[in-house]
Amino acid sequence: MNSDKKPSVTVKKKNIQTILDYCLDTKQEFTVLPKAGTDEWNIEINITEINTAISFGMFLRENKIEANGVTPYVAPAKEVAAPKTKAEKAAESKAVKEVVVKEENASLLDLESPSFEFEDAFQK
Repeated sequence: MNSDKKPSVTVKKKNIQTILDYCLDTKQEFTVLPKAGTDEWNIEINITEINTAISFGMFLRENKIEANGVTPYVAPAKEVAAPKTKAEKAAESKAVKEVVVKEENASLLDLESPSFEFEDAFQK
């Protein structure tokens, strides 16, 4: 990786073992430093390959741990349509009724029915 910044995770004392087990299993070099005044620890992992970084990110996600400096993804909220007023509902139902009446009249007059003309290929 091109940057000198190493990925790090801040965890409480009870969660250190999970990260340490991962680092030992994958043979990753790591540094553990205590945070002053709290029971939290900062763990830096020396990652040099992109595949290792991806697998570390997947490990963090499985264990519901956030890396330092990474903002969690939040899905955008769906827009809710404003409730319709009585006037809008009445206008919409009137428009639907007009369309239905026009279609019924057209079918009665047989205006929109397709007409086909066939040529008899055998008559000459």
